[in-house]
Amino acid sequence: MNNYSNQWKIFCEESGDKGIPRSAGSSHFYIITAILVRAEDAEKFRSSIEEHTFKELRLRQPLEWKQLKSRFKRDDKRISKFLRRVERDSPEFLITNVFCNKEETNGPGLVDRNVFMNYLYGLMFRRIAGFLSKTNSRAELIIDRNTDKMAQDSLKNYISDVTRYYTGSHPRHSKPKWINPEDDPILGMSDFISGVALRSWTDYVENVSDECKKCEVTNCMYNCDESNYKYKRSFRYIQKWNYNTLSNWDWQGLLYHPYVYKDNYPHLIQPK
Repeated sequence: MNNYSNQWKIFCEESGDKGIPRSAGSSHFYIITAILVRAEDAEKFRSSIEEHTFKELRLRQPLEWKQLKSRFKRDDKRISKFLRRVERDSPEFLITNVFCNKEETNGPGLVDRNVFMNYLYGLMFRRIAGFLSKTNSRAELIIDRNTDKMAQDSLKNYISDVTRYYTGSHPRHSKPKWINPEDDPILGMSDFISGVALRSWTDYVENVSDECKKCEVTNCMYNCDESNYKYKRSFRYIQKWNYNTLSNWDWQGLLYHPYVYKDNYPHLIQPK
């Protein structure tokens, strides 16, 4: 029996509709978020999320982006305060994301919703599989059940194949447990982070000028006084979480699809 040094829980949720190619009225982006927390810390993390969901967001029901009042979704100061309070009172946790700009996405078969979702989860689990392998860890996997049984089976098999391929060994995570975001505060938090990210990137696409999109100055969005887009502090906070470093593993979990190293709007995905 393997003697794993750490036991983790992984909570995966997404935001945006899965339609590819993008049609009128659908979201510009599709975003997947995973939160990793040590199994021994999960209850403390849940308590912190629940406490500040009520105190800072005025939500009596479980945390979920769609449950937030419309005016609060635009209240960046309130959202960033919520995120700061959760981090302050929580044990260590990790965030990793895949951001898909659907107008830049193409490839054989990606118009199929299941194949598309599997591919994006596969990008994320390349990183997660490497992390579990290098840190000699094991994880329980929890994913939002907002898919049909056929899609769930397809995703389960695909993730296992990806982790096997990139580590050369049996997956170090369990088969997915499918639950609703309202049934676990950490899964609700993953949904909330995806919602904040989708809001921020949608604002960017709809409001930033064409000249700003072409800007090649590194980190220009942090310092530019001429941009007509105001960088959201809440998204910057989430972005910072993607660059946590653990012993023997440099996380850098913020990924961007379709090309990991493509020079598309790099100022939005580079840490300050």
